[in-house]
Amino acid sequence: MNIKFASMCALVGLCVVSAFGEEVVVQNDSLTAGDSASICPCFVGGEEAAVWLTSPCDGSIVAIQIFWRSQFGGAPISLEDSIIVYEGGAFPNVGPVKSELLSPAMIDGGLNEFRYTDENQTIPINIPVTAGEEFVVSLKFFNNSTVFGPSILFDDSGITPGKNAVKVNGNLWQSAESLGVTGDWIIRVIVDCTGGLVGSVCLENGGCIDGMTEEEADLLGGVWSGPGSTCAEVQCLGACEIPATGACVQFDLATCDVVGGNWFGPGTTECVTSCPPDMNMDGMLDFFDISAFLTAFSNQDPVADFTDDGQFDFFDISAFLTAFGQGCP
Repeated sequence: MNIKFASMCALVGLCVVSAFGEEVVVQNDSLTAGDSASICPCFVGGEEAAVWLTSPCDGSIVAIQIFWRSQFGGAPISLEDSIIVYEGGAFPNVGPVKSELLSPAMIDGGLNEFRYTDENQTIPINIPVTAGEEFVVSLKFFNNSTVFGPSILFDDSGITPGKNAVKVNGNLWQSAESLGVTGDWIIRVIVDCTGGLVGSVCLENGGCIDGMTEEEADLLGGVWSGPGSTCAEVQCLGACEIPATGACVQFDLATCDVVGGNWFGPGTTECVTSCPPDMNMDGMLDFFDISAFLTAFSNQDPVADFTDDGQFDFFDISAFLTAFGQGCP
């Protein structure tokens, strides 16, 4: 594999499909219309460009998309070896083959989509996947790519670690970043979700649960991180007020505790609470809130300054007791 890069601007008509009905586009790249991307005329026959993707639901892969472009456009249709879907392996190595689409006809000019749209088509794309399943999609080259000929592209917004690989010389898998690739291969799949969209949920206690629907996240009082998200990939950040400085920063609960801060829950951006007397933020007003207030008052913690005048006196105690007596919304 000989790495040579050529930059280009993505087509204005780039087809970036969002969820349509039960169909969801799964991708690593962040390319949208008007963004720049780079052509990689660096492959020889038998080599593969591959991405690691995660299914957001129980369903089936019904289409595969690959961005294929030459530097100046107008190149003839190129018949490449195959598009291969593997089971996820220990990166950068892939697992067993799940499915294979032979001799894809790659058209110069943008995002090529391969989909079962004709009942007479002999090889439908209908590859079962389960929620949270990691799989690998690769384009295997038949033709050598050249500087001015068409090839696969990667985005120019940085590479996602552990998600892009190359099968060098047709026999050795290596991470794309180790070969100098600086962005994500633009290889995507469309999953038809028959079992509902699932993802990770950041909980109010700082924990995280995988494989939950958005409705289930709401019932738990958590924050859904989106379809296909996993706890291994997301940070459950929230607003953290640091009493020593009064700063409000984005931390997870563990980090906020380390710096002695007050955490306002996942997804929060401001260090305010809808129920100020709920000092321990457990959703209930009880003795523990009174104890937490007295401790904060003794330590002159800003959260105990209920009159917000910079002083710690009887008026703060009175304001707290009044708010406590009124209850929470």
